[in-house]
Amino acid sequence: MMATLKLNLIGKDLELTDALKSIIEEKFSRLEKYLGGGKKEVFADVIVSKEKYRASVEIVIYNIFDHTIRIKKETDDLYTSIDEVVDAAEKQLRRLKEKVQKARRNNKEGIKEFSLIEEETVEKPIRIIEVEPELYKPITVEDAAVKLLSSNREFVVFCDASTRKAAVLYKRKDGNLGLIEIPSCR
Repeated sequence: MMATLKLNLIGKDLELTDALKSIIEEKFSRLEKYLGGGKKEVFADVIVSKEKYRASVEIVIYNIFDHTIRIKKETDDLYTSIDEVVDAAEKQLRRLKEKVQKARRNNKEGIKEFSLIEEETVEKPIRIIEVEPELYKPITVEDAAVKLLSSNREFVVFCDASTRKAAVLYKRKDGNLGLIEIPSCR
């Protein structure tokens, strides 16, 4: 008996039709063989969004082998994004399942602990790389939001046209945008 993947389908700026929901559920059902045995249910959010020329699909799989997996792909085609997310999720789940199975085998052989760290990390010195802020021409917060959402950047620094102060608009993990207005230094 395989575990089942229960999907919570969320459309952002896009209505999910029954046909699209069916395709998503069919594609993501490939992942069930990596969820482990038993009658348990594994829950996942699938967030689908479409903007002018970009389509993004994100999956967040909760509590799989005591981990949460989050994968997001963005392409110019919705179906390509779905395929890429499924492929990436399948790869991560396969690796995680193999590690857990190997750890269980090792525990049976007398080894009492295991680590899910893939490789040893060598700390590199942190470098500060200057980025030129885009303060040339004041723009509105709405224009900054359009600029941010139409790029792959995580934030945009700009001069707010209404306050004439520097501001930072950034993408939050919950899908919303955050705004930091920088006060004058005196």
